[in-house]
Amino acid sequence: MNKKDLQKTYQNCLDFCEKIKNPILKDVAKRVLIDYKTQLFNKPATTSHHFFKGGLLYHTYCVARNAIAICQLYPTLQVDMDLIIFGALTHDIGKTQELKDFDDITDGDACFENGAQLLGHSYEGAHIIENYLNEYKLDRQFKNQVLHMIGSHMKEYSEWGVLVLPKMLEVVIINFADHIDADLQPAHTPLEKTKKGEEYKAHSPRPYFKSLNDYYNTER
Repeated sequence: MNKKDLQKTYQNCLDFCEKIKNPILKDVAKRVLIDYKTQLFNKPATTSHHFFKGGLLYHTYCVARNAIAICQLYPTLQVDMDLIIFGALTHDIGKTQELKDFDDITDGDACFENGAQLLGHSYEGAHIIENYLNEYKLDRQFKNQVLHMIGSHMKEYSEWGVLVLPKMLEVVIINFADHIDADLQPAHTPLEKTKKGEEYKAHSPRPYFKSLNDYYNTER
């Protein structure tokens, strides 16, 4: 993505902040985006998806967009949109401490820095957000719910995983939104290069097959 596209994406994230009704969460979300703007613009999301300069910012935008869209599909579901939007915008902020800038990652070079893989981005992110929340007068239990959006967004235990398994539907929605983007974004290039009926590999442990439908038009 070029700098102009990244700036537009960044503004879209700031616009999502305006959808948050809780003034503390809105203020913290904006502050995080402003304070970590340079890192968001320069780091990839991972080496397996959104592996480009600014990929972390674009992935953040996509997860927030996806989470809002999921909730719109279930308009009578009584979930807290403030938690969902805030959590989507900050779920990967720990990667600003975990990953090197894209320009500093070379072939064969590990993408991690500062030994952050010993902690993981769920912990790093929850720690960052808690430092902001501590500046405000906030109910302790609600603060823990906010931190749960970051600390448990990966849904399962693994080296990239959660601090605690999800205990709120809001964080499950963030996880779905995250996986949609992480699984589909890497599929663009292999799909484009694959002929109908052939196998291709995306962000998955097994290959997929491209459709043989005579009416399948790849231009949409």
